[in-house]
Amino acid sequence: MAPEFEPAQLDDIDDLLKVYRRAHGANYPIAMGTDPEVMAAEIEAEHTTWLVWRQNGRVVASITGHVEAQDRMGKIAGLVVDPAAQGGGIAHHAVGQITDHMLASGKIDSVYGTARTVHIAPQRVCLRNGFHPLGLVPNLFKHAKRETMALLAKHRDGVLDNRAEVHKVPASLEKLIMAAHRTIGLPVLPEFVRDTDFPAVEPSSLEVIDAPQFVQRHFERTINDPARRFYPMHKPNVLLADEDGDYQIYGHLNRHDGYCTIFGSTPSAMAVVPHLGGVIDTLAAMGAPHVETLVPLHEFEELSALLAFGFLPVALYPAMRRDGDHYHDYVVMVHTPQPPDFRGLTIDEAFRPFTEQYIELWTQKFLNTNGVFRA
Repeated sequence: MAPEFEPAQLDDIDDLLKVYRRAHGANYPIAMGTDPEVMAAEIEAEHTTWLVWRQNGRVVASITGHVEAQDRMGKIAGLVVDPAAQGGGIAHHAVGQITDHMLASGKIDSVYGTARTVHIAPQRVCLRNGFHPLGLVPNLFKHAKRETMALLAKHRDGVLDNRAEVHKVPASLEKLIMAAHRTIGLPVLPEFVRDTDFPAVEPSSLEVIDAPQFVQRHFERTINDPARRFYPMHKPNVLLADEDGDYQIYGHLNRHDGYCTIFGSTPSAMAVVPHLGGVIDTLAAMGAPHVETLVPLHEFEELSALLAFGFLPVALYPAMRRDGDHYHDYVVMVHTPQPPDFRGLTIDEAFRPFTEQYIELWTQKFLNTNGVFRA
């Protein structure tokens, strides 16, 4: 008989803390499994669905779902099963029930999740529940060490049939595109156009405003275009501004995990492009060597520019953003100085083409010795 999950209650927090500790040890880094105040706020939050399964009156499994109604997206996270209850398909039912619940609400078009790669089970639980593999994000989180995470998503029925066509992309994205086409399909296969070089400029001086509430208010007043505001589940907490006023860029900085997402640049994304070297150096000095951004697949020039500055594609999220009657695919672009290191990882075969394309691109970009040696 399948376990029936039900909404978590404030009285469950003590049980939840014990389950997370038994499953992950004392060093679990996520506040939703260690901080009672954060957990209480999330249990009562409108945008969060927290489901638990009780056995003999005690919580033995838990999973959370977060909805970003403005972006019509959801995220699952925090899956945990008491070690004494593992092996009976409980994790499978947890993911299936919360995903079905979120998609059935009609508020969102897709649900995504990240799965650890130190164990294969979380990846396969999602895959067996109808999630598509989208890619791997290297060096993303700190647990015992920096970890590569698998990215997966599941869409509401009919959404993938209404994606906007894209007719050309930079050639460096070809293997990522073909991997996604084999697993998900694309409306049309684009033309793969040779990458373009973009000249850098001398790094300008940057002012850093590290004041989350101020930055959030400034972002809300300044960025009105929905496409430029789009970065699901992330709110800006830092602002990098050129001292001469030529450009500014917002970011969500996570010092604990050492990464920053960048988005909402003004006056345009392309205005920032020549200065990306300085932006990357500034963020690294702030404790974020891993820099990530989302780019629509149809933005050929922006993708080309990021590639020229060392950003590499790690995942393709189909039908990520709704725009009228159609949906746009997005590419996850990452700049990280750390070489790919997959020792000790266990990754499902479904992620092989995404992994291999990243390794090949990283090698071409950072280990290519053509033109280095002189006679």
